[in-house]
Amino acid sequence: MDSEGLFSKLLCLEEPWKIKEIRFDHNEKRVDITIDFPRGSKFPCPVCHESAGVHDTTERTWRHLNIFQYPTYVHARELRILCSEHGKKTVDMPWASRGSGFSLHFEAMIVEMCREMPPLAVSRMIGISDDSVWRILRHYVEEARKEQDISDISVPGVDEFSVEKHHVYATLFYDIRNSRIIHIEEGKESEVFLRFLQKNPFIDPKGIEHVSMDMDPSFISGAEKYIPDSQIVFDHFHVIKMMNDALDKIRRKEARENVILKGTRYTLFMNPDKLSEKQKEKLKDIRKLDLQVTHAYHFKESLQRLWSLRNEMVVDYLAKWISWARRSRMPEIIRLAKSMWRHMEGILEAIRSGISSGIVEGLKKQDPYRIQAVLWLQCPRI
Repeated sequence: MDSEGLFSKLLCLEEPWKIKEIRFDHNEKRVDITIDFPRGSKFPCPVCHESAGVHDTTERTWRHLNIFQYPTYVHARELRILCSEHGKKTVDMPWASRGSGFSLHFEAMIVEMCREMPPLAVSRMIGISDDSVWRILRHYVEEARKEQDISDISVPGVDEFSVEKHHVYATLFYDIRNSRIIHIEEGKESEVFLRFLQKNPFIDPKGIEHVSMDMDPSFISGAEKYIPDSQIVFDHFHVIKMMNDALDKIRRKEARENVILKGTRYTLFMNPDKLSEKQKEKLKDIRKLDLQVTHAYHFKESLQRLWSLRNEMVVDYLAKWISWARRSRMPEIIRLAKSMWRHMEGILEAIRSGISSGIVEGLKKQDPYRIQAVLWLQCPRI
């Protein structure tokens, strides 16, 4: 097989497309492949697929996968046919998506690389702008979303993420029942619920039974206003997250004078059975100390037991825990207890219904497209 035939196969060319020229420029360190078609060729209409003659053409260039270490470019005439039924239509090119400046193979490589590294790193490695990487990602994420059916969602979870310094946030919506990401919205104000429903018109707000979230007033307000028939719940994941936040504030305050607390954030956060032997020893040393963080850790341990109790015991246990926490003399724990008292029914309903949004942490690691979608919000150019 000659080189023209080989590249025709690699680029998935069919008649009347053919390789006109392959040129390697050692000085410029690049490969240029020119594709053309014979005069009088006909192409299928992208709407009805009937063959029609060429109306006009425009010279275009597409970046393709490197040939060995050399950047490779495909040159061809993008054309419009004149269909008797549908008029002037741009023909789909077999090697590239319409409107893209990159070949399909090149875009597939970009998407795969972005699963493992940040887009900026990909852009530097490949030698294209980070704007181009973002556009490719956005195209394929939007295409994937078109195939996503979320009309039957009944228990969405809501969480916020810091996507940039200086308190820039995004709100993540996920389907708890089916363990999947369904939407990302910029900001964390109550109106994110309105925009979520506007952009997903197939979702019936009346069909949503519960909404799982933390105790952020803006989220509560948004759910009550835009999904009024649902019941708001505060599940195990969110309650313990708030407990950990309070614990960490106390730890950081005491760490200024107690070196033993340096670098112990995750030791105090993680379940003891998941700690390394070194971390277990560290935790044992901390628990021997007469510090506020030690007492706060006892509050966390006792709160964790709530989700292991029988349903008929949880109301009394939670009320006693809140009463105990309000007398703790630790402002962080007292604020948490007051918040839990105000939202006690939502905590109890989460336990009764068995709702847990802990899957969100796993989805952060398993769903690269969600990560890219969040990162778009950092990039005002998109």
